[in-house]
Amino acid sequence: MSGAAAVLAALWLAGAGAGGVGDRLPEDPAEGAKAVAQWHAHMVREEQERKLHYDRNRIREHRAVVRRLVAARRRYDRAHTPAAVVTAQARMAETAADARRRMTAIDHWGVNSNLLGDYEAILEILMNEYPAALVAALHGDTRELTKLRELLDEHDKKVAAWLAEAGTSRDE
Repeated sequence: MSGAAAVLAALWLAGAGAGGVGDRLPEDPAEGAKAVAQWHAHMVREEQERKLHYDRNRIREHRAVVRRLVAARRRYDRAHTPAAVVTAQARMAETAADARRRMTAIDHWGVNSNLLGDYEAILEILMNEYPAALVAALHGDTRELTKLRELLDEHDKKVAAWLAEAGTSRDE
């Protein structure tokens, strides 16, 4: 060890005993937890703002996806016979492929937009459960269709609210 290094080491060791690392006051655990919670809340807000900004910059593309999903649901709801439901269901595959292509264009990695999960949930309902529930309703059993319509309405409201918020969000 060089002479300068030995002097620095001696000074550090002397400082550790006189107000250095070993003499620190203990941290208040409650205040520490409060600071961590505040930081976490701040980071949640920052992430929400980031996603709002991301979706605001792609609002046209989002509206195109929403239009396709709304049109697909309307085709089903206009179907008044089981054959018409089958026809609407056949068109749904094309609609889903187009919507997913547009969703990928909006957010290739699937981590930036806040709406992809809702879009995917709507597509899954319309492709899988909705046709069977609609046919059952045509035969008199409306329970499942009512439940699915409520679920779709919840997703629609969430999407509309997010797009409205994104449309009015501002940069920092």
